Amino acid sequence: MSLVNTQYADAIAKVGGYYNFVTIINRRMKEINNGEPPMVLPVITGGHGHYDKIDLIVSEIEAGFLSIKHAG
Repeated sequence: MSLVNTQYADAIAKVGGYYNFVTIINRRMKEINNGEPPMVLPVITGGHGHYDKIDLIVSEIEAGFLSIKHAG
C-alpha cells in the first residue's frame, strides 16, 4: 500500500514516516483527552461545537508544532 495517496500523506512525509505519524497522533491524543488545549484553531463541524481530534492533530503537525525528537 502506498501512503502517497492517503489523506494525510503530506503530514506523514513531514514527520518522517508512518510510524512517527502514528506515534505523534497517539501522544497528542492522550494530551488532548487529558485537557491540553489545541495549538491551532479547530475546525468545528456539525454546528454542535465538536471537532475531529485527528484532523486537529494533523493541522498541528502541518503547522510545525509537533515532531519527533530523536536521541543522538
